[in-house]
Amino acid sequence: MSTLTMGKQSRLKLGSNRGNSLRKKRRSPSGPKLTGAGQMVVRVIMFMLAVSLVAVLGVGLLYGYRFITSTSYFALKEIHVEGNQKLSHGDILQIGDVSLGLNCMEMNVGEVEARLSDNPWIESVTVRRDFPSTLRIDVNEKVPAFWLRQGDGLYFADTHGKVIAPMHPGEIASLPVLAVAPGIDDGQAVLTGILKKIDEKQTPFTQNQAAWIKLTSAHELEIYLDGHAGGRGLTVRLSMDRWELQLERLKVAWRDLMRRHEFKSVSIIAASGDKVWIKKRPAEG
Repeated sequence: MSTLTMGKQSRLKLGSNRGNSLRKKRRSPSGPKLTGAGQMVVRVIMFMLAVSLVAVLGVGLLYGYRFITSTSYFALKEIHVEGNQKLSHGDILQIGDVSLGLNCMEMNVGEVEARLSDNPWIESVTVRRDFPSTLRIDVNEKVPAFWLRQGDGLYFADTHGKVIAPMHPGEIASLPVLAVAPGIDDGQAVLTGILKKIDEKQTPFTQNQAAWIKLTSAHELEIYLDGHAGGRGLTVRLSMDRWELQLERLKVAWRDLMRRHEFKSVSIIAASGDKVWIKKRPAEG
């Protein structure tokens, strides 16, 4: 019996040693760990490296920008201006504050457009760069249709009768003088319409023959043709109510007077309602 007991104890001891050996392997150390202070040092070093990298990139970009904006490669060598009629090429450059030699990269295109758009003669403008050394300016100018007197001054006005800019000494233009009575609400539409008819040659007279145009308080469109009818003036009056119909009736009477060779004796032709009125000049002598 003692032999069996010793065998059991021997087997138990062997099993106990294997368990201890496994536990010792699981508890083997994985390596040294950083303390809190060590982790802080690493973070500070990484932060300083990042800041240094950003600083180096910033300095590089700054020097690159200075080089691009100072090199003669991007200096303006050509400036093309199109669409200008009233304003000269030099006027456009002066208003836009651009000149040859200006660095194309340093120039602010938006600011150039804003300066040009502020000019009363410019309806719209487009400015674009063609790298490396060309600037293109496309201008759409306002077109004057009348002289407009306000106070003691004379102004250019568009087809709607709106002021464009004052007339300066030395400026020359063959335009009729416009006068609009107060309270004429449909005046702009009538002016635009009659000018379109004249431009399309649907009237028996041209705009160059018109010395002045009035929109009267009697709601009439009155046009004085200077130098017509053998050197003497002629006044044309149309009722602003259905003025296009009145114009067609006036054209019939105009042709009839020309056919009968009586046109030179006429001083006023007026169309109103369904009638056309003719006023002749006093007989000479």
